[in-house]
Amino acid sequence: MSNKKATIYDVAKLASVSLATASRVINGSDKVADDTKQKVLDAIKQLNYRPSTIAVELASGKNTNVAIVVPELNYTYVSHVVAGLIQEASSYGYDCLIFTTKESITDVSKTISKVLSLKPNGIVIFNDTLKDEELNEMINFNIPVVTLGIDLKKVSSVTWHYKNQIVDLVNQALQRNKEIYFLKVAGAGRIEERVLDGIKMAYQKNNKEFNNIINVEDSYNETYNNIKNIIKDLPHSLFIATRDSIALAALNAALDLSLKVPDDYEFMAMFGTKYSELSRPKLSSFNIDMRGLGKAAMKILNDLINHNDNRIITKKMAFAYVKRGSTL
Repeated sequence: MSNKKATIYDVAKLASVSLATASRVINGSDKVADDTKQKVLDAIKQLNYRPSTIAVELASGKNTNVAIVVPELNYTYVSHVVAGLIQEASSYGYDCLIFTTKESITDVSKTISKVLSLKPNGIVIFNDTLKDEELNEMINFNIPVVTLGIDLKKVSSVTWHYKNQIVDLVNQALQRNKEIYFLKVAGAGRIEERVLDGIKMAYQKNNKEFNNIINVEDSYNETYNNIKNIIKDLPHSLFIATRDSIALAALNAALDLSLKVPDDYEFMAMFGTKYSELSRPKLSSFNIDMRGLGKAAMKILNDLINHNDNRIITKKMAFAYVKRGSTL
């Protein structure tokens, strides 16, 4: 047997129960079924477990750690989500451990190992660039998990509707005799892929095939230069990007070439931030309450941590497309 001291997490995992259930048994609560209680007691004996401070905290409802896994924090919409998560977590008395991941497989692996080694009481994942096997490593560790923007069906999630709206917007643009161009950032994740799926679906409904993907770097300046070099040779178009920084780069390239916006060239983004309102013309985008998404995810995580069940809670948030000066 390993010399490593067993924790309440080890007990819960061996007994196949939640942390809350293990904590109740350890602290003498009578709100546990006899057969479940015996499984926990057997695990305690097998692991030679001795209660620690964290076990007492779990039982008393005092501060416990929760982990938040996100891409780099320099994206405005990500920082808004994190702000909502932290604000809601604070109201429950949780301390937040924030982890960022890059695209490298080695970096992701190290991040996951770090998250799990600290054994948080729950995890919120807002990082749709993680691969299925990486996500599965987290969700199979018997820790409550909530995903944001990703519905894996296996764990709780907070998502939002947008594919049908994308289909409608593209269809309307096609009726205006506009060609659609999608500004694709390499490795941007599942959300971007779903936007692209919506565009392809609209083209199929119009008996057309969509091939107008412009691969761009995750950089305002490089996207600006790329679009400025090619846009004059493109037909009158609607440019769609996931983030407003990328859409704004294309919009400004068109304006600096004195092209007609939005009569000839239109621009829109999935994730609108304050920058959508600051541009001239203002950038059309979807209004998503990113802070509200964070709060909703943390509410669900708190519910999972504090209840003795394996529910999968799903919540779909409403949002609206806001047409501004960059589209007709």
